Amino acid sequence: MFGRRDTKDGKAVISACDFEPSAEQQEVIDAFLAMQQAMVSADHDALRSLVEDGTPFVHMSGAVQTKEEFISEVGGPLTYFHSDSHIKRVDIDGDWAVVTARTALTARAYGAEGTFPINTNQDFHRVDGRWLRSHRA
Repeated sequence: MFGRRDTKDGKAVISACDFEPSAEQQEVIDAFLAMQQAMVSADHDALRSLVEDGTPFVHMSGAVQTKEEFISEVGGPLTYFHSDSHIKRVDIDGDWAVVTARTALTARAYGAEGTFPINTNQDFHRVDGRWLRSHRA
């Protein structure tokens, strides 16, 4: 699925899930999807509210950015057009969860444009009853 794709519909979707999620797992999946949609919409305020402070972002290149560095580039050098995720697992351990997914991310990243297949493990932390994208040290 790698390569240019003309789908620039501004949507983030979950196209498949390998299991029937519990209510708690669904909450984490919903937080994952909200994060993807905020990236596609270039909604900086939503991104700030969905990401726990201190969370680093690691790109495919291995480059690491702070939360604010990442957010400041969304909609600019990092323009996301569409996100289509296949959820493989959601593991919950108390107030921490890990979403394992394969995402086809249609984007323009630092001049390269296409649909990039990404295997991802994303940490989420429950804070005041909300699941936030985080980083478990």
